[in-house]
Amino acid sequence: MARWLPVLLLTASCAGSGKQVATSSKPADLDEVSLMARLHDQLQPDPASALALAEEGERRFADSPRAEERSALAIQALINLDRIGAARSRAYKFLARYPDGAYSAQVAAMTGVHPTPAGPGAHP
Repeated sequence: MARWLPVLLLTASCAGSGKQVATSSKPADLDEVSLMARLHDQLQPDPASALALAEEGERRFADSPRAEERSALAIQALINLDRIGAARSRAYKFLARYPDGAYSAQVAAMTGVHPTPAGPGAHP
């Protein structure tokens, strides 16, 4: 019993404090659906974790149908971290890649960056 006492005390203190003991999968072990769900869950309470998840998703699922959404969430995470310059920088790249995308208006509204017109008469 004496050698289990520190484990019991740690378990009791974590349970009593409302903190969770880390039992979840690492981001590298998650499939894309699980990674995106965790990214959404972490966006407000832990934007640094959300940003790390978005970057992990970009490395592993770069060309997936959810790439646009993941990029928009990364920009939101940067804003939540008060990294406005980095968010705007990503927004320019985002809007160049997805000028008419489902999240383009949201990204433009969050960052003040708007898609650059293309074609004849467009200004560089």
